[in-house]
Amino acid sequence: MPVGVCALLVLAAVVSAAPGASPASAAPRPTATAKTVVVAPVEQYGPGDGPVAANYNDVYLGDASVPNTLQNPNSGTDARTLLQQYKVKAGDTLRGIAAKFGLATSTVYWANRKQIPNTSMLQIGQRLWILPMDGLVIQMTSKITLASLAAKYNVTVQDIVDTNNLPDTNPAPGVLVIVPGANVGPVPKGSNGLGPKRNPRVGSWVWPVNGDNYVSQYFWSGHRAVDIAARMGTPVVAATAGTVVYAGWSSGGGGNVIWVREGTRLYTTYNHLARVLVHVGQRIYAGRRIGLVGMTGHATGPHLHFEVWLGYPWALNTDSDAVNPCRYLAEC
Repeated sequence: MPVGVCALLVLAAVVSAAPGASPASAAPRPTATAKTVVVAPVEQYGPGDGPVAANYNDVYLGDASVPNTLQNPNSGTDARTLLQQYKVKAGDTLRGIAAKFGLATSTVYWANRKQIPNTSMLQIGQRLWILPMDGLVIQMTSKITLASLAAKYNVTVQDIVDTNNLPDTNPAPGVLVIVPGANVGPVPKGSNGLGPKRNPRVGSWVWPVNGDNYVSQYFWSGHRAVDIAARMGTPVVAATAGTVVYAGWSSGGGGNVIWVREGTRLYTTYNHLARVLVHVGQRIYAGRRIGLVGMTGHATGPHLHFEVWLGYPWALNTDSDAVNPCRYLAEC
């Protein structure tokens, strides 16, 4: 065989043994780099900050700076767009500010706790975050879901979605959501920025549950009452003087209830009682024991479901006449 032909055969064998080159269209693409979500640090609470706060490190504490939608396109999909600011004026108290917006004092306190560690030392010109309703602002984390918040605070996932105008039920870490009606705990005792307390005497309003208790759910559009959690059998007292117009079982879910008329159009109702200790037509004074805390009717635990109505309860077949009890209760 000629030497030239042998050389060609050897060259062909070498070429056929080499790895095939990939066409340009099949070139490997660079691997995408995973995005890192940076969650703003949230102050951690220690024991003693309330029945829920001691276990929750995700409560949002306002820092007087909310990014706008140009800086953060996602800020339009959470509670940031629902909050407003109030500038503290001379003579303002935390209770007075809350009353201006129809909110419970604790709602304003917990939304601004980082800025007002002492409620008696509000500063003129200080800006406070104001929620559109009673509730709690929560910063979502990877461990928190809307389902867990709904279960913890006795609302539905849809309540949270609707309140915050969320696009779906899986908000990302860092997103703020308002849990309507939720409560972390009362404003710490000993603060003197809450305004004057009212004495339990005839003609005044008093807190309707004696002994150890706390607000487990405040007034909001889907819960037109205040729930006060306490041990079974804790005394329930009349919040204001009046005449008992109903005392007994309610088939609407209230269980054992008492309705009291104060004046001509204002009514208070006490629901889920273990026992009723008054009768229809009886005249009672503020602070008189009228029943015991229970969980009769539609209730998941012992508490008083307390309502204030500007008109006979359910006369319009709706609860539109029920107003926020915190307008009347100094301790709310």
